[in-house]
Amino acid sequence: MRWLVNHKQRLIITVVFYFVVLLLISMRKNSMYKYSTETYTMYNISSSLVVSDPTGTFRAKLPVSHAFINSVYYYPTSKSLGENAIAFTMAIDHHSNNMGHHTFNVLGYNSTNMIKSVATAQTEGISRCQYTTMMARTNTLSRLEKIEIESNGVSVEVPFKLARYTAPKPVIICISPQFAAEQWQLFVMHVHAANRFGGHLHIYLTSIIESYFELMKEYERQGYITLDYWLRMKFANPRTPYFEPNQNVEWRNQAGAQTDCLLQYKEAAEYIAFFDMDDILFPRDFPTYLEEFNAVLHANPGKNYLFYGRREHEFVKASTLSEFSFTELVQSLRSSQTVKRGKVVVRPEAYNSTWIHNSKHVSFATSVQVSSPTLVHVQLPVDKNGKRNHSRDLWKIEFGPLIEKIREDDIKAIEEDIYR
Repeated sequence: MRWLVNHKQRLIITVVFYFVVLLLISMRKNSMYKYSTETYTMYNISSSLVVSDPTGTFRAKLPVSHAFINSVYYYPTSKSLGENAIAFTMAIDHHSNNMGHHTFNVLGYNSTNMIKSVATAQTEGISRCQYTTMMARTNTLSRLEKIEIESNGVSVEVPFKLARYTAPKPVIICISPQFAAEQWQLFVMHVHAANRFGGHLHIYLTSIIESYFELMKEYERQGYITLDYWLRMKFANPRTPYFEPNQNVEWRNQAGAQTDCLLQYKEAAEYIAFFDMDDILFPRDFPTYLEEFNAVLHANPGKNYLFYGRREHEFVKASTLSEFSFTELVQSLRSSQTVKRGKVVVRPEAYNSTWIHNSKHVSFATSVQVSSPTLVHVQLPVDKNGKRNHSRDLWKIEFGPLIEKIREDDIKAIEEDIYR
């Protein structure tokens, strides 16, 4: 589906649905339509009873917590989850009912048997939003053929995928969902840097400019990246009022996408990084990410993930792909003294879910806080013609000479890779 943004550019809205599951979790018996004393407005959209909350401050408690299951993975074997494990991630209304220690019954079937097990859950993200990211896990029978998930008498059959046991590279970089994406220069910079240092980008897409999408697809055909279409959440035929999930979840369910990526590659990758497209890491002491990460953790026994700060940078961006030069880009890079809250690189057996910056279920004491290098973080590059994006002025950040170390042989190799 293509939506016209203006007369010059088209925006592709991805509508690839893996599956849509509505799981109704009724926590209040005999109170199906007995709401709290707070009042609220409902309006009908495509026969769905949606609670109107334009300010995002409404705190009415609905009798039913709606949940959208994004993905379900089956692991015949897992280093951290055990034998015949199931893990699934969802966006769930955690304000209407307390989901802090919620459990789900999981019915696993093969051709001869059925096993009922209890899945324990954990949530990620900030508590302010109506919906939060939840990951649940349990163990079931071997040779799994069918799964049903049940909560308080409501059950639904859900499709599942076999988790990956091989990965294109030992280091997978999970890129958070791209929304109205147009900064192709950041992508070209990131994808070739990652390729040089032994990383593979797994990119989630929500919406993107068409020409940029075609460029990404070409890189996918050549094996540089994997594209994953992060679906818009939609409840099919709900029978009780609910809050619209896409408007009431943190950053378009970014933590859900990052957790999905983790669950996909949990048994396949040696390290998984959770970055944005504008978070680019240049290893300092070793030629590859794998060697660098191994060396850092080897020097810090008892630690199981790395935390990299994000240093703000600016660079001059090319107007067209034919004008793009990685050498010129690096020459134009300028660093600030501002280092913002960072992102993590994890051993996948140490994490079962994650938030945007790190998991609240893994102690920060088990991380190595890497002081150098920092992630090269570039949100608003400068146009080659000198035109400024005035939103940059709101940052009040001063830029000076490049602080990060980028080796000359790496610059040359990346330039050659771009134009090979």
